[in-house]
Amino acid sequence: MKFASPDMSKIYQNAERDDIDLRSLHFLDEALVSIKELSNPAVRNQDLPDFSHCTRIDTHTHPVPDWYRKLSPLAAGRDTPSWSPSAHLKFMHENDITRSIICISTPQANLFPDDETRTVALARLLNEFCFEVVRCYPDRFSFLAVVPLPYTDRAVKEAKYALEELGAVGVGVMTNHDGLYPGDQRFAGFWSYLGRRDPIDGCQKREIVFVHPTDPVIRVDGAQKIPISSSGGKLVSSNPAPFRSGLGEFYFETARAISSLTASTTIHDNPSLHFRISHGAGAFPCIADRFLLGFPELEKNARKMYSERFWYDSAGPVYPHQIKGLLAYDIGVGQMVFGTDYPYGIGFWDVKANINGLANADFLNNEEKEAVFHENAEALWKGKIERF
Repeated sequence: MKFASPDMSKIYQNAERDDIDLRSLHFLDEALVSIKELSNPAVRNQDLPDFSHCTRIDTHTHPVPDWYRKLSPLAAGRDTPSWSPSAHLKFMHENDITRSIICISTPQANLFPDDETRTVALARLLNEFCFEVVRCYPDRFSFLAVVPLPYTDRAVKEAKYALEELGAVGVGVMTNHDGLYPGDQRFAGFWSYLGRRDPIDGCQKREIVFVHPTDPVIRVDGAQKIPISSSGGKLVSSNPAPFRSGLGEFYFETARAISSLTASTTIHDNPSLHFRISHGAGAFPCIADRFLLGFPELEKNARKMYSERFWYDSAGPVYPHQIKGLLAYDIGVGQMVFGTDYPYGIGFWDVKANINGLANADFLNNEEKEAVFHENAEALWKGKIERF
């Protein structure tokens, strides 16, 4: 049976319905061509590898449309990698991965600071691209939606569209959006919306939020006097180190994001939210005890949430050393999931060695390794991904 092409008119119609100006993006035509091209039989590669032996669930991967790579040629100081469905599927087959959860990496939709129109339009276009990847390969990919934060009302609308109409299995946010961290009071309405969504088909109420690091920035030129949506400010890098942020600052960003979510009581006020944390929680295990000294009234419940509603991936050189910080913090293996950061990890760290660090970890038994490689992810997404 012939595979149907995407309905491009529907993309326009839905954007117009939601008051999104796709034409504000000068690369729109190229992006729409790339979406349509995904369904091309030559691109889809009908002779897919045999995945019958594959069991692993990769919870941290990123599609990179060619037009997006041109817009954002650097990622954390490195060249943004190229990507294609066929290359991704080949990587999965070679590494015993049956399904990848994809989400656009930094800077997601935040390429146009203080430009709400284009940020909203870019978020929609990225979600339509990810939806098409999943539509073409439903047995191999699921996607997490990006949202146009810091514009909270528009982020709510985009999350609703992606979750309810496109079938996203969660949302992805960054450690900061235009310098605002996820616990900022201006984001409260977004978290509240996610927290009160109805459960799917009677399953346990659970919304999954993937927290991914991005470059730290600070607003100058009257930063304390203007709202984030004003055009009067300017965002500049606040990375204090002489080396690129991907080598260390990303881990500190992750710690800042968890701290922000905790101190703001966001995690306390929204009990149905489950947070998928990148890179083994980054630097947070090192600072958690000291940080929580400042919030004694939150500490007991926060520690409980870190061990029950936070899920930590293995992307990066996490095993066998870094992960021990979480284990020492009394985070159980049941909260650990597998991730590779494909394709961004390629050429940065030895992905094979990273996977083997988990596969050969002498402090985990075989049952625990199987849990990290796939069973924990299956439990997290149960009811949201059909095969789970």
